[in-house]
Amino acid sequence: GQHFIVVKHLVMIGIGVVLMLVLMNLDYRWFRHQWFNWGGVLVTYGLVGWTLFIVRTGPGGREAINRWVTVAGFSFQPVELAKVAMIFFLAERLARRRPGSPLTPADLGKTLALGFVPLLVLLVLQPNFGNAMVICGVTVVLVYIAGASEKWLIRFLAALPLLAAVSYLVIPKVHHRVDELVKGFREGEFGYQVNQSLIGLGGHGWKGAGVGQSHNKFSFLPESHTDFAFSLLGEEWGLFGTLLVVSMLVLFAWRGYGIAARAADPFGKMVAAGLTTGIAIYGVANIAMVTAIFPVVGVPLPFVSFGGTAMIAALASVGILLNIERGSRSYQVWKRRWDRSGTA
Repeated sequence: GQHFIVVKHLVMIGIGVVLMLVLMNLDYRWFRHQWFNWGGVLVTYGLVGWTLFIVRTGPGGREAINRWVTVAGFSFQPVELAKVAMIFFLAERLARRRPGSPLTPADLGKTLALGFVPLLVLLVLQPNFGNAMVICGVTVVLVYIAGASEKWLIRFLAALPLLAAVSYLVIPKVHHRVDELVKGFREGEFGYQVNQSLIGLGGHGWKGAGVGQSHNKFSFLPESHTDFAFSLLGEEWGLFGTLLVVSMLVLFAWRGYGIAARAADPFGKMVAAGLTTGIAIYGVANIAMVTAIFPVVGVPLPFVSFGGTAMIAALASVGILLNIERGSRSYQVWKRRWDRSGTA
């Protein structure tokens, strides 16, 4: 019915919260087991690869890009699971070496070839450049934390813009999106979707139109409840709503990296940093594309956009972060002080 989107969104939030509570109370070190890491990578990467062979029909009967699979009647985007599996896999392998021992080029190359490269290739073939950008950013952070030499880190970073340039020259979709953005900066016309997004953001001033008073959501702005939810938020809530979301995103990143810094072991440090980076890049990229700062890449706004798999994965990530925080020495010190006070 007319409330389908709201009901489904609330159901997915409920599932995500339950999963978050479960993951809060599991020892995150359990995820270091080889069978979990290899199993997670093989299954989730396999599901992402499966999407390449599923034909989905879009408007007008044309073949559309497919990013979903259906298992037991439940449709989901396997890339959200694959990103988490990749983070655990890379963190486990990078944290395996002895403390103080250098990260050799051979170990780094083997780790990236097994965990990062296959997923990147699958996302480019899909194509899903938004998530390809996310896993590149996450991998850079994990490689940096792992202690890779500056020489190899610089080489890895230099390869990313080279990869972007090749994508622009070879892939028509990337070429079109970038040219659309450049044309917008020059002529003020960014394309229908982004133009409507900007109209919604600025159409009602800094106060906004009021809750529920958006006009763009009535079929004027495509994907208004998913990738462009930030535009509707700005249209209804004005500057207050947009600054609130940006502030919450900054707060999440600050707390997430703080948990990574206080983690009890290198594995927890890398997992926390990887999960935080993935969600932070999602948020920055979404807000940037909605405000015509960055090309449209089709990524949701974390914890806000409609999208069951992304919402569940984000809340599950919060559960893992809280679990890592519980294992930190600072949390244990705080807990002992709290218990001795007689108030807990």
